Amino acid sequence: MDDKEYYEKIKKVNKDNLYKKINKNKSDKWKNFEVTGKMNKKTIIHDPVTALAESEATGETAKIFDDIRSTMQIPMLTSIWRVLADSLEDLDLAWKSVKPLYKSGQPEAALNRLKSEASFPNLSPVSLEEMEEIRFTSDDLKSVKTILNAYNRSNSLNLLTQSALVPDQVKNYIAYAPVETNLIQGNLPRLLPRQEISDSVWDVILKTNNYGTTGSNPGIATIFRHLAYWPKLLSLMQKRLELVQKSGDISVGAKSVSEIAIEEGDRMTQLRDENALNKMSSDARETIIRYVNGPFRCARIVNIGTALSNWLEGVKL
Repeated sequence: MDDKEYYEKIKKVNKDNLYKKINKNKSDKWKNFEVTGKMNKKTIIHDPVTALAESEATGETAKIFDDIRSTMQIPMLTSIWRVLADSLEDLDLAWKSVKPLYKSGQPEAALNRLKSEASFPNLSPVSLEEMEEIRFTSDDLKSVKTILNAYNRSNSLNLLTQSALVPDQVKNYIAYAPVETNLIQGNLPRLLPRQEISDSVWDVILKTNNYGTTGSNPGIATIFRHLAYWPKLLSLMQKRLELVQKSGDISVGAKSVSEIAIEEGDRMTQLRDENALNKMSSDARETIIRYVNGPFRCARIVNIGTALSNWLEGVKL
């Protein structure tokens, strides 16, 4: 199978998990591209995103996507839902399994606990002089905060609620008092495709993306790609994160996020739809387990994304 054929097939991955079958036959060029974003030194192309893009969703899939965004009160879907959309049946069952949690208001309360109790890294304060040096404006600050807040809310809620789908046994339920929802303000800019991002900026994205990982290919977190409009700010972020990576604070934060997510997931198991959960395929269940399991996947991005958001809260322009 050549690379072109592989790419076309992976775009049409279906509920029979065709991706798993053809993934074994990827050429070395594609394996390298998924890590570096480069086919070779001269050719730059799009990321091979295997998950369905929101703009490409149609029919029942689009309706489910709309319901997820509306219920979670988020402006966009992060990758877990688009990956589950490889099978319309599994997407529908996964959402039916977790939607009752949102009707209870408990995920919002769990998010409030996560934000207040997790040991997020404290990044070195950014000065007004640094912001002026990179010509960062108040409008830029609003846009970046909108991006970070959108990803943090979406990733955090997904981590907390989908952790409730993992335990085999229903745990004890204690209801928290309701809390106010913090809605996302502002509009998200278009996500830049790889071909519109320079190699130098892409290298910064890769460095930033590697913090908090085990060293193996973690997949490129979209949150960092969305910040490519502001390469100088991204460089500042990368340098700040490098310090807390060396100090071990990223590891401590990710572990605390993961532990709270497990506790909150256990607490909310009684709210899930058991009938829908039991009908979900084993592949979909495994996808969710991988997504929420441990400090190196979703918890890593929640940890770093929230740390970056907190870092910018003190900036006044």
